[in-house]
Amino acid sequence: MHRLKVLVVDDDPMILKMVTTVLENSSLGFEVLSTDKGRQGIELAKSEIPDLILLDLMMPEMDGIEVCEHLRASRLTYLIPVIMLTASASSIHRLDALRTGVDEYLSKPFDPEELEARIVGLVRRFRLTRASNPLTGLPGNLAIEQEIHRRLSRDDELFACCYFDLDNFKAYNDYYGFEKGDECLRWFAQILIEASEKLGQDDDFVGHIGGDDFIYITRPEHFEPICQHMCKTFDAEVGSLYNEVDRNQGFIRVTNRRDEMQEFPLMSVSIGVATNERRVLSSPLQVAEIASELKRAAKQRNVEGSQYIIDRRSS
Repeated sequence: MHRLKVLVVDDDPMILKMVTTVLENSSLGFEVLSTDKGRQGIELAKSEIPDLILLDLMMPEMDGIEVCEHLRASRLTYLIPVIMLTASASSIHRLDALRTGVDEYLSKPFDPEELEARIVGLVRRFRLTRASNPLTGLPGNLAIEQEIHRRLSRDDELFACCYFDLDNFKAYNDYYGFEKGDECLRWFAQILIEASEKLGQDDDFVGHIGGDDFIYITRPEHFEPICQHMCKTFDAEVGSLYNEVDRNQGFIRVTNRRDEMQEFPLMSVSIGVATNERRVLSSPLQVAEIASELKRAAKQRNVEGSQYIIDRRSS
């Protein structure tokens, strides 16, 4: 298990200091983010994608229950496990919190060893059951396969599976380093989530296959606005990931696999769209192969900028 990132949201400065000290000095060496405001906690959760959130129940302005409601309403944070910290013995408070999606309770005062054990156990359980990608927090391969299988099992359901791949990401990752590469992937996940929340439907699905490969599943009548928005947004904002010199010249120079210096344009996104509108799809593997094939075709087009290709075949 990688170094766990924990977000602590509590208006008590003594609790914040104590929890931060305990977790940072733990043998596991947790990375700790903290805030004393519920609204800021929501923003940190969306920007940092912690592995787990420790959330105080009773806070001014926005209490823990309201914070949890916001977290569960966003596709960017709905998979993050939440432990509620509370000094309240009220069963009503506990029920209200559980109904909004709190995963576990821990009463104050609590034992530091129990806190650490609860965090590690809950994160492990969530990764097994929800199979989320540790970098972006999005559902991973197992969850993606299950979602496609679920849609295929409904004989009358039409859907479109969009496969996103970042062109020239490897060169960017080699040139700027893994930390910047991870930031790029988290940024892409965020703009994909934002596109879904702005243009998608409640039952749309966003997943992270791994590396620079992402999946978006929606109904056939909705995928084109999503793809168009992603292409436009990506091309407009990707320059911010580069330094000024590279951004202005429009490329980076990186040693390629043949050990030769090569110019790589700024990243773009290629999208392949598989749909069962015109053909019968029988398995998640078939859906993935079609979408991947079209994604590769989009990458091979000699066209500047991001683009998408749709499967129009009937067999």
